[in-house]
Amino acid sequence: MVFSSAIFLFAFFPAAFALYRLTPGVRGKNIVLLVLSLVFYAFGRLSYVPLLLVSILVNWGAGRLLGRLTDKRARRAVGVTAVALNVGAMAVFKYLDFVIANINALLGTAIPPAGIPLPLGISFFTFTAVSYVVEVWRKPANMAESFLDTALYISFFPAILSGPIVPWKTAAPQLRERSCTAEDAVAGIRRFIAGMGKKLLIADIVGGLVDGIYASGALDARLAWLGAVGYAVQIYFDFAGYTDMAIGIGRCFGFTLPENFDRPYRALGLTDFWKRWHMSLTGWFRNYVYMPLVMSRPLQRLYKRMSARYGRAKANRLSILIPMSVVWLLTGLWHGAAWHYVLWGLWHGLFCALEGVGLIPAQKMNKSRAGRAALAVYTALVVLMGTVLFRAQDMAQAGQMLAAMFTGWRFTAAGTLTIQTAANGMNLTCLAVGAVLSLAPGMKKRPEGPAVEAARCVGSLALLVLCVMAMARGGFAPFIYLQF
Repeated sequence: MVFSSAIFLFAFFPAAFALYRLTPGVRGKNIVLLVLSLVFYAFGRLSYVPLLLVSILVNWGAGRLLGRLTDKRARRAVGVTAVALNVGAMAVFKYLDFVIANINALLGTAIPPAGIPLPLGISFFTFTAVSYVVEVWRKPANMAESFLDTALYISFFPAILSGPIVPWKTAAPQLRERSCTAEDAVAGIRRFIAGMGKKLLIADIVGGLVDGIYASGALDARLAWLGAVGYAVQIYFDFAGYTDMAIGIGRCFGFTLPENFDRPYRALGLTDFWKRWHMSLTGWFRNYVYMPLVMSRPLQRLYKRMSARYGRAKANRLSILIPMSVVWLLTGLWHGAAWHYVLWGLWHGLFCALEGVGLIPAQKMNKSRAGRAALAVYTALVVLMGTVLFRAQDMAQAGQMLAAMFTGWRFTAAGTLTIQTAANGMNLTCLAVGAVLSLAPGMKKRPEGPAVEAARCVGSLALLVLCVMAMARGGFAPFIYLQF
């Protein structure tokens, strides 16, 4: 069951919202939400509910120990063990077959794959659980007040499948005390409908064009660039649509979930792009991987040696290369167990590192109009080439697409036929609308007033009708990030 399905829209969510509103007290509401979250997760795959429950129990127990132990060594042992269990479980389910395939390729062995199905949302609820454990490890006072708080935090159904990844410090106060006025509920429903519109009316329709291009054996520059731009629009509106829906649902239950996107295609530089794209994941890696590596003793010793040899300013730039490389390698792997995901992560990491050490002077370029224009073109090229790596089925297909983008200028009848088959007025129009909306500047100040509010409600109702019509007309298209 996903947010854009009829069963969620017309059965699960209305029943959940009514039951929540009728239940008195925050604790009672939390119990209702926990049960609903487990039911929601069971719709995806009932057999993996025990795995989720084990994750909740392990992390709750680790949090209790970390909150009560005073000995530093004992607390470190519990923290390291809890993080290792979380990451280890995710690694087994997500990467075991990938490791086996690479061992077979390297050593010529014939180890059979494990063939374990990937549990829905494991990448997201694992990172959520790690956030809780690490925050209690850092400060015992952060320990959850009850098992119920831990369980609901890890399994909360709007965020469990594809985020946003909510930091424990953000969630904890809301688990204890929150409210949801009628205005909050209306705003949440409007946000949900806006996200559904992004998913059903832009991402899914453009996705048909992209799928046709990637399935084609006849590639030229026209198809390759159209496929790259199309997928950039598709994945943005698909994932941003999911995030809008999750934030809207959360608001209906009194929760404020973190924003995940801030017009990333208006970014000037790759560092700026990752401050705007999947912001909750960027924040997670910064807080729990990058900064701990920077502050680790080995890197601090290395920094001191580099400072003595090259000076503090140059040492500051050079010292980021090791933790940044680790973060981007893990970012690529987190997205999928395949080499093209690893290369995608390293591709983005390369340009973030070049900007970080000053070889690409993004900050200086941002001070002039010509520099900003150059940055915009550079960022678009790097991101579009990255989308090819991300969308491709394997390295071979990624290589073919990238080669066609820059060398496929001899157009063939087969390529023209593919465009005529895959492209139509509907998906091209949605692609154009999506591109314009993703590049449009945001409003500095939103208009307010009864008339504006009424217009928003009418617009949301009209958008909902279009979404329902799209649901009735089209087939089921899962959210892209559900596979991660």
